Amino acid sequence: MDKFPVNLTSAKCELLDRILHEFKYEEYIKTDRVLHIFRGNAILASEYLQLLNQLNLIILIGEVPGHPLPALIGKQSGLEIFLGEGGFMKRLELRKMQEETGKSLIDLQKEIFDLRKQLAACRELIAKQEMAMLDMDAELRRLEAGMENEGFS
Repeated sequence: MDKFPVNLTSAKCELLDRILHEFKYEEYIKTDRVLHIFRGNAILASEYLQLLNQLNLIILIGEVPGHPLPALIGKQSGLEIFLGEGGFMKRLELRKMQEETGKSLIDLQKEIFDLRKQLAACRELIAKQEMAMLDMDAELRRLEAGMENEGFS
């Protein structure tokens, strides 16, 4: 979803995700399930449903003039993918991270990849140095043992 609404807070994202999770494995849900989320506030529920409709995540079926809510809500084909990618909350977190770092998601992914590569190289270097230290320690013990045998102690 490239057109992520700028004015979404974490509370709004949580409500939007709760609406979308009402679908579970169903293609259509009745609006009373959404109305329950908003504690009976049909006007507020309608505003959230309109936003989801504008974002092409749901379709509103059976809208009647004068009634804030449609009879049914259907899910659009991209809804499952959207939820699988973390929904609104995940997108909000990513947007905040991008704002804090000033980097795009691709830049952050590249940076993480580079850091993991550096970490692997450092671990390899440490392992080699530990092996060298063990070899030196063994050589030192061998030399000390040789000196003891020749009476230099």
